[in-house]
Amino acid sequence: SGTIGPNPSFIQEGSVLNIPCLDNVSPSTANASVLRPATTTEALPPPKPREIRFVVGTDWAPFTNEDQAQGGMITEVANVAMSLADGKPPYKIDFINDWGAHLQPLISDHAYDFSLVWFRPNCDLLDKLSDDSKFRCNNLDWSQPLFEQIIGYYTRLDQPRPATHRDLFGLHICRPSGYSTFMMEEVDLVEPNIKFTRENLTTGCFEGLVSGKYDAVVLAADVAEGAIAKIGAKDKVKFQDHLSQVATMHAVIAKTNPNAKQYLATLDSGISKLKESGEWFRIVTRQLAEHRAKTK
Repeated sequence: SGTIGPNPSFIQEGSVLNIPCLDNVSPSTANASVLRPATTTEALPPPKPREIRFVVGTDWAPFTNEDQAQGGMITEVANVAMSLADGKPPYKIDFINDWGAHLQPLISDHAYDFSLVWFRPNCDLLDKLSDDSKFRCNNLDWSQPLFEQIIGYYTRLDQPRPATHRDLFGLHICRPSGYSTFMMEEVDLVEPNIKFTRENLTTGCFEGLVSGKYDAVVLAADVAEGAIAKIGAKDKVKFQDHLSQVATMHAVIAKTNPNAKQYLATLDSGISKLKESGEWFRIVTRQLAEHRAKTK
């Protein structure tokens, strides 16, 4: 050992080694009785595939809501789509009621694969979009549309009719907190062209519209109907349908997810089957009817 040194893998050329005969080697003191050969009679089961993980928020009826049947319309659509998807992969859907954490860090760090549900901005107009919208364009991949929503523009009945979005320049517009503004950005309804305020509740925007605090409210038509009915303002508010925009809602996955391409193909296969079977229409019709019955 003195010749070899501390590293037996490194023996210098020219070293003289004294190797004793086997008769002089000390026997091992290891207990051989603890070594037991194992006989395998059956093939080991293949490893289980990892679950595809969805995260969804709540309090966005009729789309995602823990207190709603099947967790809301979009939650049910995604759930049934995954049950029909090619390969029938295991999956789970968790409610985490912090929308701000969904994109970062939950799916950007791959703690979850998909987040439900997000509007897709027009990424061809990237220069007009806010930083939040640019983040979505640059960092997310999108499923097939799960639902299309009409984004409505609402004014008071006693106001002049705006012919175009530009006729809203100089006005005070409200949109609820946490709601995307990309549809407004795309038509230049941003400060300083307008004055912009957020309210915590959808009803707060419409109460401000009726009182004269705000000149217009931008909100999805099906959500707006419930808020307007709730404050009894149907005869005071005008839906400017010619200004409406169509926004598509999607499941999103981080571009950096190593399984993004595979998981998107899986989910999209289920969405296609769901729509082809007519089940998508039945789910949407039932969920909307139940929501409208509650908000009358």
